[in-house]
Amino acid sequence: MINPVRAQRLEIIPIRGMPLVNEIDDLSELILATFQTDSQEPKPGDILVVSHTIVSIAEGRVFKIDESDISDKARTIAEKTGQGPEKVELALREAVEIVRESPVLITQTRQGLITDYSGVDSSNAPTGRFVALSEDSDDSASKLHVKLSKVFGFHLPVIICDTQGRPWRKGTTNLAIGVAGMFPFTDNSNRKDLFGRELRSSLVCLADELASAAELVMGQADERIPVALIRGIEYKQRDGSAVDILRSRDENLFL
Repeated sequence: MINPVRAQRLEIIPIRGMPLVNEIDDLSELILATFQTDSQEPKPGDILVVSHTIVSIAEGRVFKIDESDISDKARTIAEKTGQGPEKVELALREAVEIVRESPVLITQTRQGLITDYSGVDSSNAPTGRFVALSEDSDDSASKLHVKLSKVFGFHLPVIICDTQGRPWRKGTTNLAIGVAGMFPFTDNSNRKDLFGRELRSSLVCLADELASAAELVMGQADERIPVALIRGIEYKQRDGSAVDILRSRDENLFL
């Protein structure tokens, strides 16, 4: 077996031609149709990476906040952060805890993610609306994994990705917020380094690496490539989820 971090050749294949996704669309059917339009087809061993935005839209996680529904707290935070009060209001509704209010609103979501504005965004959302994260991204990934694996006749893991910032580092990168059909980690423990020393702890988040790699072809603006295939990586075909990636509260240095 090829060690995932030593793949001899890695391909990241953009799937082009995806139509705009609407609420209550069958996302798996749209993805299947787009494969045909782009004359692409997954192969055994491939991993499918899907942008959370189209997942959320298809699941109806699209919101419009009226002026009269904005709380005083949302208005206060909006003034501190320079963001619109509508976005802040929805972010507060999606949060279970406020980590900090300014200069950026950082929250912990119901899904367990710690991110800015609860992952709420207007980028690539229908005009005048905001897209929130899926209620359960692992479940969303699982549904796509089961349906697409059945259609193609082989095991096809699915990663749902979202663009997020990182503590202590500028710029954003794609992360895995939903995983199905694969174990999200590679564990290098008990392997040896160049000088024969045994690695005691070297856990690599393969799912995050693949999500970040896929962003190189998916983009964040008007590319209209919300789906990509990654080919050439070996992975553990066992149960895993994006929840497994989250640090427990007592391990988290930033809470």
